[in-house]
Amino acid sequence: MKKAVNGFSKKLFILPLLILALILSACGNTEKTQSNTKVAEGNSKSSETSISMAFPSYNASYLPAFVAEKHKLFEKHNLKVSFTKVQGGVIALRGLQTNEFQIISSLPESVINGIASGANIKMIGTFDDQSMYSIYATSDIKKPEDLKGQVVATNRTGNGTDIQLRWWLKNNGLEPDKDVRIVEAGENSTRLQSLITGQSKLTILSQPTDLKAEAAGMHQLGLMRDDLKTYNHNILIANGEFLKNNPEAAKGFMAAIAEATEYAKKPENKDEMIQIIMEKLEMNQEDAQKSFDFVLPALADKGKINVEGLEWAIDTTKEAGMLTGDVTVEKLYDDSYIAE
Repeated sequence: MKKAVNGFSKKLFILPLLILALILSACGNTEKTQSNTKVAEGNSKSSETSISMAFPSYNASYLPAFVAEKHKLFEKHNLKVSFTKVQGGVIALRGLQTNEFQIISSLPESVINGIASGANIKMIGTFDDQSMYSIYATSDIKKPEDLKGQVVATNRTGNGTDIQLRWWLKNNGLEPDKDVRIVEAGENSTRLQSLITGQSKLTILSQPTDLKAEAAGMHQLGLMRDDLKTYNHNILIANGEFLKNNPEAAKGFMAAIAEATEYAKKPENKDEMIQIIMEKLEMNQEDAQKSFDFVLPALADKGKINVEGLEWAIDTTKEAGMLTGDVTVEKLYDDSYIAE
């Protein structure tokens, strides 16, 4: 009987040890699972490709990028995208060539010469497939003919703004540097200031500076897109080494832009789009709605470049004497990054 009691006592002693071992084993498995989860999360984050993107200005044309950011569409394609505003397309282009920025937005004319000269960069898409410029003049200029003998303001000689302005003058029967004098006045805000101070009689402006021109008493002679039917205003350009090493990231970027553009164009999302413009550009609701209505028809489906407009940019840059080498659409643009 005593032996049986001793055997029972041993079982009572062993049982807690077994329970303790099971608990410790479970804790170990839990810690291992948590550790594996953390590793998996770390691997997921490390698989993200970082893209630094530069804008030469902030305006409503970049709405697809703002939408993609808000709705985390870049993250959906394993991308971590950051935006930087720089002072003009020339600085953006320099940063692109040194890989400070992997993607930038710029006028096509500003890029054509660089690629023709051998710069390792490539156009991969566009935000819009129409010109985003409006033509503004002082109150005494009622029609293009009134500009004879007058001064008009450009950004700087040879850049995209200058090439478009010269084309518009010729298209309206005026010979640049002969019928009108062209002066360099810099970016949108300083070109508008040249109108206000009377230093020039006409310039072309992108939004939202066009709204400031109206508020300052300037009047619109028309939209550049009324005359220039095919164009790509805010081209997306990528660094060549980035494209070589990260082709899937570039495709993911354009897929996010395509999805965001489609979302922005849906009528039921209009109020949200206006709100995004208000927040991003610090606009009141009335101005944000005007900017949205102006930009909406020009947003390019899937971010696809209008090839006819690109050909126009090549020909016009060449005619203006600004193109120093030969270049083709194929050399400029790779459409393989566009989402199917």
